[in-house]
Amino acid sequence: MRQAVQVLVDEPAIDREFTYLLPPELAAGRVPVAVGTIVRVVLNRRRLRGWVTELDAPMPSGRELAPISGIVGVGPPPHVVDLAKWAAWRWAGTRAHFLRTASPDRAVAGVPSEPATWPHLSSPELAGTADWVREAWTTDPPMPRVARLGPCADEWPLVIEALRRGRSLVLVPTVAWAARLAGRLRRAGVSTSLAPRDWAGAVAAHVIVGTRAAVWVPCGQLDAVLVLDEHDEAYQSEAAPTWNARDVAVERARRDGTHCLLVGPMPSPDAFVLAGQAVADPIAADMAAPQPATDEPASVTVIAEPRPAERDAWPRLQVADRRDDDPATGEWCGEALAELLRSDAVVVCVLNRTGRARLAFCNSCGELAVSPHSGRALRLDKQQFTDPDTGEARPAVCESCGATKFRRARVGVKGVAEEMERLALRPVIQVVGDAAATAADIATGADGRAGDAHGPPGSRPPLYIGTEAVLHRVRAADAVAFVDFDQELMAPRYRAAEEAFALLVRAARLAGPRSGDGRILVQTRLPAHPVLSAAAEADPSDWVRGEWERRVQMRQPPAAAWALVSGAAAPGYVEQLSAGPHAALLDIAGSAEGTWRIRSDDRAALLDALAAAERPPGRMRVAVDPLRA
Repeated sequence: MRQAVQVLVDEPAIDREFTYLLPPELAAGRVPVAVGTIVRVVLNRRRLRGWVTELDAPMPSGRELAPISGIVGVGPPPHVVDLAKWAAWRWAGTRAHFLRTASPDRAVAGVPSEPATWPHLSSPELAGTADWVREAWTTDPPMPRVARLGPCADEWPLVIEALRRGRSLVLVPTVAWAARLAGRLRRAGVSTSLAPRDWAGAVAAHVIVGTRAAVWVPCGQLDAVLVLDEHDEAYQSEAAPTWNARDVAVERARRDGTHCLLVGPMPSPDAFVLAGQAVADPIAADMAAPQPATDEPASVTVIAEPRPAERDAWPRLQVADRRDDDPATGEWCGEALAELLRSDAVVVCVLNRTGRARLAFCNSCGELAVSPHSGRALRLDKQQFTDPDTGEARPAVCESCGATKFRRARVGVKGVAEEMERLALRPVIQVVGDAAATAADIATGADGRAGDAHGPPGSRPPLYIGTEAVLHRVRAADAVAFVDFDQELMAPRYRAAEEAFALLVRAARLAGPRSGDGRILVQTRLPAHPVLSAAAEADPSDWVRGEWERRVQMRQPPAAAWALVSGAAAPGYVEQLSAGPHAALLDIAGSAEGTWRIRSDDRAALLDALAAAERPPGRMRVAVDPLRA
């Protein structure tokens, strides 16, 4: 008997199924054909990969079906295929994009069977957990919850308590963190899959650990889902579709009817919305709000470590108010930072500006140094001015008052590094992006002091300066200093405060807890900013409440749903949205540099409108709730 199947081809521009004939020899092959199986088909004379989305499809009358060319291997299971359909709607993408992420990198002929037994949790590494940890996982019925954990606290008790409930999925933001946690679980005798590398092994593992793509692992029913550092930007794709693994994890847990815990030192406003918590006062214990996916009320309690433990898991935060500094100390270095740099501490300085400053002004009269010929700003380099047009160099002398001392305006990493070396009288290592990653890792040992780059024994350790990449490349430090934190706090992005708080969390892990003399120095002219107050007190409750209120007033995500539409085909697409059935619920802002902002207080209405509008031919990008806008 002939059998027809529906196949979704792996071509993002074609988000539809085609009916193919399944030859008997392939149906009886070593790879069983099921929903999600990866196959090869011919479409318009092209051989394409695709996924089976329906078995026993209706046979069309009067038409001869093309046969499936071959079976590639096992693909995502049916419930993951259905999850990909939801994600395509949620982020205005195509199913093929998500199924590609959910599929193995190489052909897989088979997967192991489900685990028959679960680990015996009696070893010292799997000992009992604290009351607050058990409380975090206790909800009836199971639903998403938010938990706070200090940046330097150990996540191990939360992982073990998840394991007590059965098969667990643990998401972390970085590959290094995933490998470290997976190794620790394996040493404790727990069957662990490091996803997505061990794609097939996830089916038989007790715990699946991985980064963003791990949320699509092919395992069956989950009993616990844990998202660590749920606020981290690494969970969200910056390329369209702008999907977030945290949101997918919550939806997957909801479909499995299981517990999901969103953990971090600074719970994001998105986490409270995902957990269905009250929007007006997310910290209050007696309020409830509807969960986005259902109409059932959700708990609003935020689970956290006891206050002394949470506070001890943060380093000490020193706020250096630049308004009190003598202007003669320079544009980038205040008195507190200068004192820290002159010490023998291993200091990591963060400045999200590269290069040298292109502007210089007189330290005496404040006159900007410009070319007398073109009027363009002169470049200051080693006490010389360089004309950007002619390349002519001359001594750095003020044309107005004759002074010879100049200050750079908004100096960058390269300029700070040069001045820092003269100020501290010790070597300075620059870390910008991936280029300097190897050098920084070699230069820093396990204690932040070992390594050939530190010179002979007894010599002073080097300083580090770089963009926020330095927080990932250097492995240990005595202190972290933010040269210009106002740049982060006042960035022209709706998530600026959240991003600044996340930088403090990364810095806290590098500096270590206050019990080990961990220290963060922040140079700012906004010492009373809520982000700094929350980090200094190791309590983000007030910050979360204030941030949510601001998002509500400004109608920003997650209080409102956004979609940014850009590209050559965007005008036609936006025109369809304006004339569509959901137009009355959409707020469409005019083009700004070729980008339209579509906003709605009803997320489902926005997503339905994006799904209903036909995409015109041509290049176009739709970013739903993007990270930066």
